[in-house]
Amino acid sequence: MMMKVKAYLLTLLSILLLSTCRSTAETPQLDLNDGGKGLELTARSTGDTLYIPFSSSVTDERLQITEAEDWIETELRRGQLLVYAARNSTPFARQAELILQIIERGGRQAARRITIRQEADESLATDRYLFPYIPVLGFPLSTYYSNKEKIYTIPLSATGGAHTDPILFRTNLSRDQLRISYDYGEGSSDWVHDLQIIKTEDSWGISLRADAIPTSMAQRRVRITLADAQFADQKISFDYLQLGHSTVSFAHPEQMFTSLGMLPQQISIPLKTDLPLSKLHLTVYVDSHNLEGQIERNGDGEVTPDYREKYRSPFWQYAVNTQDEQMERPALQRYFRLIKSPGGVTLTGQTTTSADFLDLSLLMSKGFSLVYCITNDANDQKLWGFLQLPNHKRHLYLHSQHGKSEERITLPAEASEFALSYRTNLHFDDIEWTRPTFVTLPERSWGAELPVPEGSTIHYPDLTNFKGIRVTANPLRTIRRFSITATFGTYVGSEYIGPKLAPLQFTCEQAPFTGVYEFATSEDTTLDLAALPDDESSKMVVATIALTTNLSQEQIQITKPQARSGWIQAELGIDPETGYVSSIAFYLDKNTSGADRSTQIRLIPPTGEGLSPIIFTIRQTH
Repeated sequence: MMMKVKAYLLTLLSILLLSTCRSTAETPQLDLNDGGKGLELTARSTGDTLYIPFSSSVTDERLQITEAEDWIETELRRGQLLVYAARNSTPFARQAELILQIIERGGRQAARRITIRQEADESLATDRYLFPYIPVLGFPLSTYYSNKEKIYTIPLSATGGAHTDPILFRTNLSRDQLRISYDYGEGSSDWVHDLQIIKTEDSWGISLRADAIPTSMAQRRVRITLADAQFADQKISFDYLQLGHSTVSFAHPEQMFTSLGMLPQQISIPLKTDLPLSKLHLTVYVDSHNLEGQIERNGDGEVTPDYREKYRSPFWQYAVNTQDEQMERPALQRYFRLIKSPGGVTLTGQTTTSADFLDLSLLMSKGFSLVYCITNDANDQKLWGFLQLPNHKRHLYLHSQHGKSEERITLPAEASEFALSYRTNLHFDDIEWTRPTFVTLPERSWGAELPVPEGSTIHYPDLTNFKGIRVTANPLRTIRRFSITATFGTYVGSEYIGPKLAPLQFTCEQAPFTGVYEFATSEDTTLDLAALPDDESSKMVVATIALTTNLSQEQIQITKPQARSGWIQAELGIDPETGYVSSIAFYLDKNTSGADRSTQIRLIPPTGEGLSPIIFTIRQTH
């Protein structure tokens, strides 16, 4: 007996050891010695070797390291990851992401992320570089370096005089190594004088003096190019634009940024111009950046300028690519226009914050603006304005088309299709609906042109007509009252920090049935059934009988007058279109009693309507 117990214990121990080994093999361990899942390190700009210790349950041969940058090399050496960072000969900081990982059985079993950042030191930059640098745009330095060909427009005063931009470009060339050239536009020449290149800390700028533009001219341009004297193809250019007559300006300059409420609002912004309406062009855009002074950082970790400051800058106004910035909304154009007014023109229109209509996906985290730009046929001026709208995270609404939290709807007694109309600034998919079972709501198809179910419509500025809702017929002699309720989705509710939101309730009243009830069947009500085969399930549908009714399931009672008839069950079938009972299905147990058996099932209709019960007689052989 003792030998059997020992053998059993040894077997159990072996199983436990095998289980432990298998568990270890299935979940390899990989940890950086700082105890975290990621690590951030800084390499010296002169070049550096970083030693990163780690612990792993596998050998170095089973580890992989990704390296996406050509200035980084790596080596695994006895529990350490060696990272070799080359000297940074560029004028900007750079960053590399490494992943130390275990790849087995076709997948990543464990991974740790390592970020290597290397600062820049312009004294180490061996390449001759020359590129525009416009801090107000807030880009990382490497973005400017990679877009040297970008030409920025700089407006000059119509009255001329001195103009200075202290920061325009970066270079490691001296003033003497730069060649300056002027390319005047057609019909003008020699109207820019005394150009000087000025040093501002790590950057360079340009100061110059311009003549006043003649009163007969609408505009004139000059392109100033700075080129490397040794390598002429390395160059940067700036377009100086001087506007004369025929311009557009705000009658009240502070209205360049106009803060508005969340609900649709009529706007009227006066503008000064001597141009006729036929020469002016208005385009409306959407911008989803925050204009409330929220601190943001670029890819270099630097705080970016306030967006108001950025949008006031001609460097943004004349350089922004609205298509790349996903600002274009052609559907908005028809709701805004310019009209003639004393002293010039007036911008008029109605705002909207509808997420569906504006096709915005970031409303929960940021405010946004309706942006407009006015151009003209006389010159290259661009006048920008911003209608700042609140953050959806603090301002949501969902109410009836009349601005209330409840609406009453009257429906006919027959099965019918109807629509619900409501106003909201949320996506259709962010609304949750509750309804009774006899009401069917259509669902939106993915990839549909509109973000609502097929047949439904969205009307500017915020009205949704939710169509295709179906209700079954009311079979009762009394009014059927029910509610359909719309509430904000769970995700929205968890993010929202504004005033409490009331649900929107549609209270429906469906007219009573006033006709004559039908309750009959054209099929045989006597069913002779055989015993079920042994290989069938113990209970199955053995017969379905069609019924002709205009009654609901609640109006029909199923009874079994005989005792010990549990071997037969019945279930009423419902027509999904009308809600009327349209059939009865019988479920039968196997007959294992050794004798034939029979019973009755009765369908009892409402009393007082002159209807007779339908009686089914069921016999089963053994």
